[in-house]
Amino acid sequence: MRQFRIILIFNLIFLVFNSVYSQDMVKIDSLRQVIVSAKHDTIKIQALLKIGKLYEDIIPDTSLSNYNKALKLSQKNKNQEYIAVCFNHLGIVYNNKSNNDKAIEYYTKALNINKQLGDKLGIARNYLNIGVIYLRQDNYNKALESYFKSLKIVEELGNKYGIAINFGNIGIVYFKQNNNDKALEYYLKALNICEEIDDKYGIARHLVNIGNVNLAKNNTDEALEYFLKAAKINEELENKYGIASSFGRIASAYSQQEKYDEAIKYYLKAIKINDEIKDKNSIAANFINIGGIYSNIKQYNKAISYINKGIDVSKEIGALLWERNAYSALSKTYERMNDYKNSLKYQTKWIELNDSIFNTEKAKSLAEMQSKFDYEKKVAIDSIATAKQMEIKDAEIAKVTAEKKVQQTQRNLFIIGFGLMLVLAGFVFRSYRQKKKANILLAEQKHQIAEANEELNQQNEEITAQRDEIESQRDIVINQKEKIEEIYYEISESINYATRLQGAILPESQILEKYISDHFVLFKPKDKVSGDFYWWANVENHTIITAADSTGHGVPGAFMSMLGASFLREIVQKEYVTHTGVILRKLRKEIIKALKQKGEMGEQKDGMDMAIISIDHETNIVQYSGANNPLYIVTSKHQGFKTLDALDSFKSLMDYGALSLYEVKPNKMPIAIFDKMNTFTTHEIQLEKGDQLYMFSDGYADQFGGPKNKKFKYKPFKKLLLENADKPMSEQKEILNQAFEGWKGNTEQIDDVVVVGVKI
Repeated sequence: MRQFRIILIFNLIFLVFNSVYSQDMVKIDSLRQVIVSAKHDTIKIQALLKIGKLYEDIIPDTSLSNYNKALKLSQKNKNQEYIAVCFNHLGIVYNNKSNNDKAIEYYTKALNINKQLGDKLGIARNYLNIGVIYLRQDNYNKALESYFKSLKIVEELGNKYGIAINFGNIGIVYFKQNNNDKALEYYLKALNICEEIDDKYGIARHLVNIGNVNLAKNNTDEALEYFLKAAKINEELENKYGIASSFGRIASAYSQQEKYDEAIKYYLKAIKINDEIKDKNSIAANFINIGGIYSNIKQYNKAISYINKGIDVSKEIGALLWERNAYSALSKTYERMNDYKNSLKYQTKWIELNDSIFNTEKAKSLAEMQSKFDYEKKVAIDSIATAKQMEIKDAEIAKVTAEKKVQQTQRNLFIIGFGLMLVLAGFVFRSYRQKKKANILLAEQKHQIAEANEELNQQNEEITAQRDEIESQRDIVINQKEKIEEIYYEISESINYATRLQGAILPESQILEKYISDHFVLFKPKDKVSGDFYWWANVENHTIITAADSTGHGVPGAFMSMLGASFLREIVQKEYVTHTGVILRKLRKEIIKALKQKGEMGEQKDGMDMAIISIDHETNIVQYSGANNPLYIVTSKHQGFKTLDALDSFKSLMDYGALSLYEVKPNKMPIAIFDKMNTFTTHEIQLEKGDQLYMFSDGYADQFGGPKNKKFKYKPFKKLLLENADKPMSEQKEILNQAFEGWKGNTEQIDDVVVVGVKI
């Protein structure tokens, strides 16, 4: 209950308050006229910078275009001051686009020029901006280093506003590191300076920050005191966004104290203000939070009603974040009602929305819901069997194939039937002995014929009763068989649904065909669902492609693959990350977080191996990073292997005709908790037309078969790829499939298989 309450509480933290205003076209047209008529480049630069600023939060690409024009003019005139300003603005746009590497690149360029110019305030601003990027990347040491450098400069300048900002940001870093005492120390410093310079907006902001620290330390009374102070100041400022936010934090504190009536009262106050300022995002979040409280106090009808209100508002504004959170809250509520079918239904809806904003805790709860649902079915089977003294052992119904289910059912029915035959034989033998005894008595005591006949009639009645009992037992067995078949059908349907669900997360071929001239995917799950998966997307003229091998196969592996694909959508398509090393690092972080891996002895080592590439279509440069899985490149022998990093001296592994095959080796660590959590290496390779790239799991090379029932191995796999690389990709796929099936023969497939090939 407490974990669920905390999740609901933090739904409201840091809502976005700033509205985006449409650009003033009259002003932009005026500035463009200035650019056309201006005689001096300095005036043109200033106009371009102003236009870029107007578009900065609305159309980032247009903003970039104007800033780059201003930069070229500044460089032409060798105006270092304006060059630094342009670099700083370019960094801001890339920061807004979550392109961390580009943002740091431009901030650093601005920093170097400001150092040459001796512009201390500019230097402080650059360090502050760089710190923000490192904080977003969870690189806390680098973030602190940048903030302290900025702090030192603004302290020398006596810029108290800048000092307060840096103190606040340093407090945020320590808060994210769970160092609550340090966070509190710096928040208090920031608050003192804001009070000194009478910055009421800053005072309100840091009161909320201090309240958050106290809330994290379970000092709810102190937290409430700070939140109430913040609310009062925001009311004085008539800052309705701040008032609504403060009421939300007050409600969260009361909820943590389990003072649910007070919490609901403040959530409703927040909703009223949200309605006035038309902040429907917050309205949706607060309805869901109220629903969560009613779920905690077991008023499930009210809980479902408020959560559905949240869903309606979320759908109205297209707020997938809150709609997804609402489905999670509904799933948890139905779970508490022991309605696991509805719980699984809404958890599935949650997964379908996960390509927007991904919540790792709820992703794992889907697996828990499925487990509970399967467990409920197993209990039903066990209870029937126990009532009739028949043990059905190791009934792992959800994890075995349909053929094994039938065999198990037949075996159990055979045991039951055989047992009944023994009972019947015992009855017959007993009857025989009784009849024999009656005959002996009849021979020896003829004078007792009447009495013996009466006893014989009684025995016949017992036999009849026994026969009726046997008939009853037969009916019970038939009924049990029908129930088991019904449960088996339901489980089969669940697995079929899981197959369709996994199919839905795999990308469509049309997406890749738009950017890659030729490609194939050989995808052969061991069971109906697979732990191996492939995924691709196109972002900002980059095509990102991956082939991955999750821990396990079947249903457990499928859940891992869905988790991985969902995280990749979040990292690549939501955050616009195209750098392969960064993608793997972020994915590893999310997997560890989702699976709650601590690196402790005896802990499950779940995770995945992966090869991932990012193709820049403007330059034909491909980036590759790998977690245990390599990349094979087939290129013209005369053309050679052109790398842009330490692989320049790399030799081909195998030659065939005019073609050569190269292997780019991965890092020897998985996407999971590991002994050495190093940074993933990013290799850059200049591709040429006709080059072919292959990524794969270990399922193909590890398959047993052939005359001696041994593994296929990697050397024959490389040879097979190289010897057929001159053929179209569709034909290569068919050759790989035929070779695999021919090698496997009648041997069981031991693992999932995925091979992805692309041709430039």
